[in-house]
Amino acid sequence: MTRYLVALSLGPVQSMIGAARRTRDLWGGSWLLSEAARAAARVLDESHRGCLIFPKLDRPEEELAPQPTGMANIANVIRAEVCVPDAKAVRSLCEAAKEAAAGRLVDLGENARKRVPVREDVWSAQIDDLLESYAAWVPYEGDYPEASCRLVAALAARKATRDFGPSRSASAGLPKSSLDGAFETVLPKDLRGHNARRQLGLSKNEQLDALGVMKRLAGDPEQFTAYSRIAADPWVEALGREKPDQLRRLREAYEPLVSSQLATRVKGNDDIYSAMPYDAQLLYSFRLEQAIAANEERERRSLGALRECKRSISASAGQPVPYAAILKADGDRMGKLFAKASSVEQSRSISQALHGFALGVREIVQRHRGHAIYAGGDDVLALVPLPQSIACAEELAEQFRASLESISSELNVAEKERPTLSVGLGIGHFMQPLGALRARAEEAEKLAKGDDTNCPRNALAIVLGVRSGGEHRVRIQWSDMEALADLKAIVEAFRGHKLPSRIAYDIRAIDQRLGWLREDDGSDAKGMRLAEVRRLQDRARAAGEKLAPEQRKLIERQVAEQRLAEVAELLIVARWLAARTAAEVGE
Repeated sequence: MTRYLVALSLGPVQSMIGAARRTRDLWGGSWLLSEAARAAARVLDESHRGCLIFPKLDRPEEELAPQPTGMANIANVIRAEVCVPDAKAVRSLCEAAKEAAAGRLVDLGENARKRVPVREDVWSAQIDDLLESYAAWVPYEGDYPEASCRLVAALAARKATRDFGPSRSASAGLPKSSLDGAFETVLPKDLRGHNARRQLGLSKNEQLDALGVMKRLAGDPEQFTAYSRIAADPWVEALGREKPDQLRRLREAYEPLVSSQLATRVKGNDDIYSAMPYDAQLLYSFRLEQAIAANEERERRSLGALRECKRSISASAGQPVPYAAILKADGDRMGKLFAKASSVEQSRSISQALHGFALGVREIVQRHRGHAIYAGGDDVLALVPLPQSIACAEELAEQFRASLESISSELNVAEKERPTLSVGLGIGHFMQPLGALRARAEEAEKLAKGDDTNCPRNALAIVLGVRSGGEHRVRIQWSDMEALADLKAIVEAFRGHKLPSRIAYDIRAIDQRLGWLREDDGSDAKGMRLAEVRRLQDRARAAGEKLAPEQRKLIERQVAEQRLAEVAELLIVARWLAARTAAEVGE
């Protein structure tokens, strides 16, 4: 018998997860890929009990069983150690694992196909090609680190060697899927008036390929939380706290819209949104007016009742803020940590620590009123309301550090080389496609990761996309406690109306006006900028009052330490993070 290290990689991640217009697409894609990986891992575990290195599970028989609901938590890269007679046997084992992964997707696709009408020929042509799977293996005797390096190189080489089979397309001339435009639609030409349109959550002229249909029908529609409900949560919580009778009346007006399929119920995430258990899209006036204009008389009556109820509330409570955050996080220096492992057992200990962290992600995100979509190893994807987003990111980073502290000490990893968590927050309007919002979160994560030389990792990065404007970026090292405390203080100042909403744009105007001053002009240039900001603060008013000394010092400290353009970016982002109503972000 020969010992082999085996690695499997499943994808493609972009079409499985990244291609999304709605929350159910994002969740559905993550869950489908996780279920495929779960099926592959189950084959390996059942054939060689205890062989898995990554993921290392506490209860593999239970945790590798098919999961109809819940958070996706099995990563798309699997590693194992097996003892088999020869390379032919390990190839056969890998093929069985890949077939199980593909078969799981086919079974889930069959469940979806039975629920809505589809073009059978196009569906059949697409369903077998949803998954890309790659496998690599290396024999080894005693030098585990060397074998591990060879395995990584072998898997990279295999993934770079692409297989191109003959096209099975039977769909020339059909519209492309609206999610990513990669494949043709499987939907019949005319679904107007058909219940499938609402079942799939189709907007006008939207098309879906086979994978898109599977995403829309994955699991129970009530189990995932709409991005719009995450955005509205601070407003809903404040209304329930300050005027519970008004929230009760609003809930009563919203309920009839569920039975007529004009709204969806939200019951997942351990039912933490029970105070207003709906998608919340129709809490936004522009969406409500669109729905009234697009529906028949019977449905307009229910929508009209909600409008009247909302008008009586909005006079005092305003409109919910239409922005939320997608949190995307990834571990730093994990490759170096795994490279420190001199045995399979040490690799399994690292994997077990990562799995322990992932199991706690759901609860942490819930505590901050968010919904975790995926947590596999050191990779996290979640939806979070604006006011809680920094605190959620900070707690995740701290829990990740704590989870890996023991194994890092055991492997004698230097303090500055220990794993940390870089977190990106992509903030955007709920009317933007979820794929674009996820791409912004990915951009924020890359900004947080930086590099190990000029821009160290272990950071929080925020990328705010203003629907009527551009993007704004802020990056802070987790180790820079003063900068982090200042960001929180500025957010609280905006939330308490102690800073005027225009101050960021006025500082940016000063920066543009003094653009002729070079950054290396020395203390005179810095003094001129600071003097201009002080004059601005003399004129500024917040809630009719002059700025308090602590707010002035807070702004002046930023001006002393950063360029004015960076201060303006920080203030703009902080204003959004503080917002509960649309008016607070100028909408």
